[in-house]
Amino acid sequence: MKMLAQRVHKLRSALKFVAFALMLACLDCQGQARTRLGRPADRAGGSAATAPIGPVPSSRAAAIGSGDRKSVASSKSPETGGAESPDVAIHAGGARAVRAALGAVTSAEPNATRAGIRILEQGGTAVDAAVAVAYALAVTNPSAGNIGGGGFMLVRPAGGPTSAIDFRETAPMALTQAKFDAMIKKGARGPDAVGVPGTVAGLYWAHQRFGKLRFADLLAPAIELAEKGHPLGARQAASLARNWPELVLDPEARAVFGDRRRKPTPAGKLVRYPALAETLRRIAKDGNAGFYQGPTANALVAGVGNQITLEDLKTYRPRVREPLTFSYRGLSVQTMPPPSAGGAALAVLLKILEELGAYRLEQGSTDRLHLFIEASKRAQSQRRFEVGDPDWLDGGELSQKIARWTNPKALLASAPIDLKRGTPSAKVHPLYQLGLRELEHTTHFSVVDAQGMVVSCTVTLSAGFGAKMVVSGTGIVLNNSVAAFGTAGPNRPAPGHRSTSSMAPTLVLKNETPVLVLGSPGGDTIPSTVAQVLTNVIDRGMTIDQAVDAPRVHHGFVPDELRIESDPGLPARMVSELLARGHHLSKVRMPMGDANVILIQDKVAWAYADPREDGLALAAR
Repeated sequence: MKMLAQRVHKLRSALKFVAFALMLACLDCQGQARTRLGRPADRAGGSAATAPIGPVPSSRAAAIGSGDRKSVASSKSPETGGAESPDVAIHAGGARAVRAALGAVTSAEPNATRAGIRILEQGGTAVDAAVAVAYALAVTNPSAGNIGGGGFMLVRPAGGPTSAIDFRETAPMALTQAKFDAMIKKGARGPDAVGVPGTVAGLYWAHQRFGKLRFADLLAPAIELAEKGHPLGARQAASLARNWPELVLDPEARAVFGDRRRKPTPAGKLVRYPALAETLRRIAKDGNAGFYQGPTANALVAGVGNQITLEDLKTYRPRVREPLTFSYRGLSVQTMPPPSAGGAALAVLLKILEELGAYRLEQGSTDRLHLFIEASKRAQSQRRFEVGDPDWLDGGELSQKIARWTNPKALLASAPIDLKRGTPSAKVHPLYQLGLRELEHTTHFSVVDAQGMVVSCTVTLSAGFGAKMVVSGTGIVLNNSVAAFGTAGPNRPAPGHRSTSSMAPTLVLKNETPVLVLGSPGGDTIPSTVAQVLTNVIDRGMTIDQAVDAPRVHHGFVPDELRIESDPGLPARMVSELLARGHHLSKVRMPMGDANVILIQDKVAWAYADPREDGLALAAR
């Protein structure tokens, strides 16, 4: 009996060896194929959509393809490359996702989601609904939703092309290095921290190009929320309480968000913002002129002590850019180009994972997670030190940077990844010691309409409640985007420049048709969050709710620490293995991101709101 057991054991070992050899041969064959980069040449515009979101398919899509099969860790060097996988399948549905046949909205705040659905049900486009959501968030989620800040939006009508709308704030012409340095020392708040707001101009441009309903109708839900009032949400109240020690120092902010005892408004209390309602009425009536000229503009200039001028406001323009486009396992990924540094980081992160065949490693394994962490370090180094305002670069320089981000061979050659040991951040990039603290506080939402137009939009005030000041008589919370400039690399403070941002609204296309509408808030965690949701769907075969709910990790390059969520968290065994590989664990265990995303398959949309916040996903009816 013992001899028989030994023979069986030897036979199993031989079979395992043969299987391993075949797998290596297969990987070597796949390694010969190279992922063909998508062309970043989509122009603004596009024809009207005609394909409706149809009935629910009779069955789910087939299980995910070969990308998630269990296997031995690849021993390929960083130079050998990964392969395209055209057979990738995506699961539809999800027990907690919302099924939509006539369009859907998912955002961080329920009132804002309802505002978008109201517009869809009135016959509006996805952009119409997105404008309504954004303005509602300025009322109900004032720590990040705004008309005094900026953001990025991807819009793709059915059939394309995709427009990348950049309404990031610009530095006022009065900005100097001395003012910048003094502002940073004061905690990145106050008038010198405020950039020229871009949200109103960006949303107005998007509506003029892609909207259908009257612009005033899109602001009606936000005006109603500001004037009639709404109960303050628990998450909004918590954010207000965290920022109250600084907000209370500004008389107008104290009056808008506090009570007579100088205490912040508690959760559940009905709040009204009449001054903001009046400001929104002017915008609804006059569009851009209702914000960048007239009473609102005059109040804004006076509120910041002329650090922003009427000329700064009058000359602000959003930019319509070509999306940063690249392939991942045979699918086309479109994300924001510079001044989004988050889009660049996402491209680097995903291309490194593809290059090293991370999707072939065992699902839920330490090897797979280690590779993600190491890829994230290198992606974040690019985000911090290699991205700047593209309007101040020549076309050749920008093209070279995009080529580097979408083909990571050179980056991996200069900072190769050890598959068994973490690389210290100081060895990944020479400017490690000049790394800056992340300040951004953002909110993201996604929309799809019945005709197949999709919108992925992220807006921000930079820090929570921005510069911690409200313009008297207007209800406008001002950004502190000037503080997002850096001390090294191309993202230096200069008049008229746009500071970089981690925001990365993203679309994933299969055969030129959107299948994922992605994005998240979270400062430097944004690329990590988007990449993990994306790979959970594409590589791990998860439904959209499973992909969003799954535990998240993050390495921001600076500091050289690994962040892990406490709930949901990683198994203790895996944490111990990561520590043994040289990763340093951060004490910060708070949730990461708020991925409000939409999956589209067979003309059916599935929307899901991240449970890490109190958001809401709804389907139009």
